[in-house]
Amino acid sequence: MKQQTVCILLALILVSATYADALVFVYAKTCSSCKAYGAKSCGYGYIHSKGYVSCDGATAIRSCSDCQRRLGRCRSGAITECYIG
Repeated sequence: MKQQTVCILLALILVSATYADALVFVYAKTCSSCKAYGAKSCGYGYIHSKGYVSCDGATAIRSCSDCQRRLGRCRSGAITECYIG
């Protein structure tokens, strides 16, 4: 039983790591642009002072290549960020 528990925990960790790698934070100039990328809402944070709003839940952009196809700038590191506009 113990070995099965370890295998289940390992599988959960691997799935979580894969999801974290696929997570892209998207920022756009306007809230309407965010909605066009599938965002559920727009957030306003420190990035707002730089002229961008966060696109919370944007589903159309899942990688740097998706970002660049929409003429955006992509920064990839510990997290992936896409700036459009």
